[in-house]
Amino acid sequence: MPRTVSVVIPTHERPRQLFALLSSLREARIPELEKIVVVDDSRVQKPLQEDFPGLPLDVVSLPQRVFISRAKNLGWHRSDSDFVYFIDDDNVVTKDTIRLPLEIIDARSDIGAIVPAVLYFRRPEIVWVYSTPWAPGRWGHSLLGRNLPRDPSLEGQLCDTDAMPNAALVRRRALEDIGGFNEALIVNSSADAALRLKNAGWGVYAHTGSFTYHDVEPPGRVGYWAQHGIADPTRVYYELRDWFSFMHSLHRDEGFFRIRATLHAFGFMLPNALSYVLVGGSRGRNLLKEMLRGYVSSLRTSSHG
Repeated sequence: MPRTVSVVIPTHERPRQLFALLSSLREARIPELEKIVVVDDSRVQKPLQEDFPGLPLDVVSLPQRVFISRAKNLGWHRSDSDFVYFIDDDNVVTKDTIRLPLEIIDARSDIGAIVPAVLYFRRPEIVWVYSTPWAPGRWGHSLLGRNLPRDPSLEGQLCDTDAMPNAALVRRRALEDIGGFNEALIVNSSADAALRLKNAGWGVYAHTGSFTYHDVEPPGRVGYWAQHGIADPTRVYYELRDWFSFMHSLHRDEGFFRIRATLHAFGFMLPNALSYVLVGGSRGRNLLKEMLRGYVSSLRTSSHG
């Protein structure tokens, strides 16, 4: 039986980026493509079939917001394909983005998931990330190549990774083994999924010979790294809660968790808070409020674990 792949795209309030992603999938002409599942919880939803009549679209229109982890689970359950390619709506693919990982994972029965390397869409000579292995101590991940010029010596390889940001090709049987994504982690469940895949005996790799192009602010301008939060304050709350919850699952028995987690979290909380003040405009105060609310909620939750 020929291998098949479905693409799952969670989307929220980014019609321009979604249109660009679907256009790139159409141009990629993937022969193994069985279905594209778009899980849309935007307030205003456009009928995509009118613009993409040739694509095998299955659009799930939701009346209320479910965020990313739930959307991914809804998406992969709507297909029967051998492999599922999860991709965020602010990415663009090429003809090799899915084809190359599909060839590798199909030939290696031990691999549960492969993620592509990620480049900046607006500056493709700059790396968003090649691979995301654990940092020492497992309080976060090392971002291989982040914001550096492309390095040919790091490309064309299969590298170990411990998170699956932006996009990931996952074997259906591996998804079934772990029960999909952890919906208790509302927004950021990719690192948790990678860990559970490895604990179940599956390999999780980054393939630095295939690329997705991330349509986010490239480095250079003050606060560029905080654009997601500035555009979506509610996400700020859940991202912080997800981080504390995931770290708690790893470090709850090590003692002084809340103090140690806070010290590590300040490494990204403080730069983001500064960005919200400097470039968040009138939304800056609300963004800071959501961050503080997420932090307090995280400390309360971890005190009961």
